[in-house]
Amino acid sequence: MRKMKALILAGGFSKRLGPLGGGIPKAMLVTEGDTTLGHLIRKLEAEKIEHFISTNKKFESFFDKYKNVLVEKAMTEEQKRGALSAIDYAIKQLKINEDLLVVCVDNYFSSGFRGFVSSYTGEPLVGVYYAGQKPDMELEEMATVKFKGSERYPPPEQSFFITDFKEKVEQPLSKYVAAGIYILPKRIFPILDEFCKKKKQDAPGFFIQHLVERGEKVKGYLFSGKWYDISQKSYLHVFSDARLVKNDDRYVVCDKSLSEKLVVSITILHPGRQTTGHSHPGAEVYFFVEGEGEIEVDKSRQHVGGKDVVPIKPNQFHRVYNTTDKELIFVAAFEKYGERG
Repeated sequence: MRKMKALILAGGFSKRLGPLGGGIPKAMLVTEGDTTLGHLIRKLEAEKIEHFISTNKKFESFFDKYKNVLVEKAMTEEQKRGALSAIDYAIKQLKINEDLLVVCVDNYFSSGFRGFVSSYTGEPLVGVYYAGQKPDMELEEMATVKFKGSERYPPPEQSFFITDFKEKVEQPLSKYVAAGIYILPKRIFPILDEFCKKKKQDAPGFFIQHLVERGEKVKGYLFSGKWYDISQKSYLHVFSDARLVKNDDRYVVCDKSLSEKLVVSITILHPGRQTTGHSHPGAEVYFFVEGEGEIEVDKSRQHVGGKDVVPIKPNQFHRVYNTTDKELIFVAAFEKYGERG
């Protein structure tokens, strides 16, 4: 395997998550049993690739326990560098002189990175996913890829040369999309720096498009298994237009009214924390989505985890505890009755 380093881009402000994004970085959201960041680190360590994490000043404290963290000064969306500029900045600040694997932290891959890394032969490499089996994906909002065999699935080969690449166009090139993971050979770092200085579009896909248009040979690698952007998870998407109720060192809570009486609420309970606890005249149902913890109902505690459902009868005291080192996410449905804790 060629020598390389890895950069995990975790500097965004989770704008697509709406009010939830103001309280927690997508890197710390739990999916498939671990944080999105945890999944990526484990896959990189399995290939013995040294990694660095790029984040922003606002969410710096979430990354205290991680090594090799590069913190940009941005505290708001308007202040932050775009993804490409963040890559260029990291290369300079960290004095990276090896080929660079770049992955966006909001991407979940069920498969490992061995096949992807092994297919690298020195040309820029793009991770690709077939979105034809996911009709909910909006291809017009993604980078789409054309290559020999891209009109069918599966393609003739898992690794291929890309003949065309377009970021966010009304007429997608195919049903194959870029999956937010790239390997950039160090010889193209000057091209990246020049591209960033001209302040062109700052999404990685626009740079890959630029490389293809200037005649660079760019390869693609088709990932199998599951792949998705954490923002596409339905339970997060539902609350993108919700109302922020609480955001403190215990939890982030957002409510969304479905009718005059019915409310659904999402809570992201931080590691080692607990809710205030309350009782109220109306019934309530808790749906635990990700993470693990315990719920106390009338002084009786029980373990809860993803996919557990706990009904709460009227006037029953209840409180939720996060007993792990990862976020605990749950959704509640209830009739309006005033303040909750």
